[in-house]
Amino acid sequence: MMNYNIIKRYTWMLVAFCLASCSGNFLDPANPTGITADEVWKDPNLVEMFVNGLYNDRPGYDYSNTQDNITDEGRCNYPGDRPNQMLAGQWDESYNPIEFWKYDAVRKTNEFMANADKANVTEETRTRLKGEVRFLRAFLYFDMVKRYGGVPIIDKPQTLDDDLLVKRNSLEECFDFIVKELDIAIGELPDNAPRGRAGKVAAMALKGRALLYFASPLYNAGGTASRWEDAAKANKAIIDLNKYSLFSNLNTLWLEKGANPEALFEIQYRLPEKQHSWDAGLRPLILANNNAGQLSPLQELVDAFPMKNGKAITDPTSGYDENNPYVGRDDRFYAFIAFNGSKVKGTSSGPPVKEITLETYKGGRDYDAAPENIIYNTKTSYYTRKATDPENTIYAGNAGSSQPWIEFRYAEVLLNYAEAQNEFLSTPDASIYSALNLVRKRAGITTDLVAGSLDKQKMRELIRNERYIELCFEQKRYWDLRRWKLATTVLNGKYGHGAYITKHANNTFTYEYLPIDPQPNVFTERMYWMPIPQGERSKNKNLTQNPGWN
Repeated sequence: MMNYNIIKRYTWMLVAFCLASCSGNFLDPANPTGITADEVWKDPNLVEMFVNGLYNDRPGYDYSNTQDNITDEGRCNYPGDRPNQMLAGQWDESYNPIEFWKYDAVRKTNEFMANADKANVTEETRTRLKGEVRFLRAFLYFDMVKRYGGVPIIDKPQTLDDDLLVKRNSLEECFDFIVKELDIAIGELPDNAPRGRAGKVAAMALKGRALLYFASPLYNAGGTASRWEDAAKANKAIIDLNKYSLFSNLNTLWLEKGANPEALFEIQYRLPEKQHSWDAGLRPLILANNNAGQLSPLQELVDAFPMKNGKAITDPTSGYDENNPYVGRDDRFYAFIAFNGSKVKGTSSGPPVKEITLETYKGGRDYDAAPENIIYNTKTSYYTRKATDPENTIYAGNAGSSQPWIEFRYAEVLLNYAEAQNEFLSTPDASIYSALNLVRKRAGITTDLVAGSLDKQKMRELIRNERYIELCFEQKRYWDLRRWKLATTVLNGKYGHGAYITKHANNTFTYEYLPIDPQPNVFTERMYWMPIPQGERSKNKNLTQNPGWN
């Protein structure tokens, strides 16, 4: 059941082999299975390496951008790829591309917690590592609970003598476990941690996110108002530290090598040991290197970016010009989206870097008009710029990029707080306006929101749109639509749209906005809770299935 019936000695043989590969100082490479579990806890270096392995299991950049391509953010150009299968509803208990049933990873965290007190490390190190592993274990449970609802809570190593047919805990019990673990971790973790390691604020940020989900309609069927208050307080606690702020340059936020006051927790990459394909997958064909077409932004997302004055493009007083739709938008639009006529850097075959002007009009070089290029160039007339490195010259295929994945950043904390506080109060207070104005001012919006100008519903709509654009392509939108129970409204039966741009002889352009999906998207009521994997239920008859699935 849940991979717990793997005999422990084989687990440690694998650990020993990995460690032998990493450092010949600790083990004899000729006999990597000679180390025992007890010996691992005797060596401080091996203890640290064990925890490093847990960090290495954390997901970061998604090679096929699945979660961003199954919502109203973007589309993958490859017809048979996982995102398009999910859009068509072609997933179930036997095949779920974003399945996250991670009890093998949980088992590793439990092994550490069971042995930490006998590990040959200083008390300071022991406390820190226990806090880090608690954080990582709580993260694993959160990522499962947000998909499946209640899951079995297993917080100790299991043996073959244990009852392995564990039932699912309730949703409330799971969130309670996650929050309690994080509260302990907050007390164990240091105030400052190296990039890529969890410090106190990482656990606080996960707690703030988890409580926001717990308060949201999908997880809060009874509408318990105090949950919103708890979520607001958890996120406000980070704001009140007065230690973090928004990074000034949206173009280099993901590329910053020095201190980054916005990054609260990152997944680190390092060439050549650990790398990703974000740069390769997002380039137009002329700058591609054995990969392209992984994430074309949708017109729905483009239209969500306000004008520089902060007004929506649908507002007749905003200054939006339908004949020049890319002029005068907020700074996030230019930092996150590449559009017809914008400059893009890259290389298709190594240095030097070259700069091109995008041609995404009908018949343009970077549009999908040519049949042989249809799966490489954009299908919406847009490319993703966010988090790309314009100076990267070595990306290729599914590798070559090393910019960190920022899992928690201060902008999300501000938006989490604004949403929770707004839902808790009957009328938006000044603190909500303050949090939103910080995010919008960093985006170059020239006019602050005026306190008292929005009622609760209008503020809710604004906050949701701010999350949509500020956090786009960060694997947040899909889960937001689910937790708000809006996925059936926003996604089901709908088509994603792209711009169909015609270039005229006088170098002007006209724009049509047409569906680009081959069929309406599918998101039915049962999909709010993902199915428990069939393979796990076949091993454990006590795992009940979620409604609507077999």
